[in-house]
Amino acid sequence: MDLWCKKLYRFLDGELESCDEERFRLHLALCRACASGLHDAMQLEMLSVQALCGAVAHNDAPAPPVEARKQVRFASLRGWKGRALGAVLAMGLGALTAFLCPAGLCWGDTWRSGARARGMEARIAYAAADGYLPYVPARTGTPERGALLSEPPVPLRTLAALEDRGDLHGIAAAYLVRGELRQAADFLARSPPSVDRDCDRAVVAMAAGDLQGALGLLDGVLRQVPDHPQAQWNRALVLRALGQPLQAAEAFEAVARRGEPGWSEEAGIRARALRLAGHPLN
Repeated sequence: MDLWCKKLYRFLDGELESCDEERFRLHLALCRACASGLHDAMQLEMLSVQALCGAVAHNDAPAPPVEARKQVRFASLRGWKGRALGAVLAMGLGALTAFLCPAGLCWGDTWRSGARARGMEARIAYAAADGYLPYVPARTGTPERGALLSEPPVPLRTLAALEDRGDLHGIAAAYLVRGELRQAADFLARSPPSVDRDCDRAVVAMAAGDLQGALGLLDGVLRQVPDHPQAQWNRALVLRALGQPLQAAEAFEAVARRGEPGWSEEAGIRARALRLAGHPLN
């Protein structure tokens, strides 16, 4: 039995910390024993309701008071958070079984590589999430905070498979491309130290308005890897936000010289625009 299996009933009773609750949901997507336990708990809950309320149809006894029905309904799942229970019930037990026992895992569009555009200016230092897409500012929020609201969430089984592989940065990137910054920050904090991780931590800091913190992280990355393309790009964004257009233009020009398809062309355009802003024509 996995150590997480022992936490099933603490999960059902809502006694896990938020971070452990998230990790248990990932565990649930791969663990047949816990899926079966979840099924049993739901069946017990339904039987409890039927025992109290269903018998009314067979006699003339008055229906139990509303409060009594509520107490029985949630007796076995008293700690469930509404959104978690609603999601499980919406899937249905049959669909849940198929979901938890896939014949094969398909990554699908975990990192939005098949999208038509990106809603975040920053670059993500995870290879699968760094394919070039034209930038289209999100209509809600700032570009740094912009999540594409029509994007479906990443399937739990995909997140679970990534965690099983120890690829916490991949999970963080999946959240980051969707603008889900809190979740991304949590998984980045748990990822092994690396320049790529620090680059993406800077993206989160920038989105939160901590420009100096983001600049410090990016400068640290570039001291270790001077030609780190994502750090150069993101540093240019931070410098622009700090009101330093010429320095930002230099950083974008460094990306333009790399000849990366898409990224270099956009970097060149951004650099020219920043130089014009820094030296406006009279």
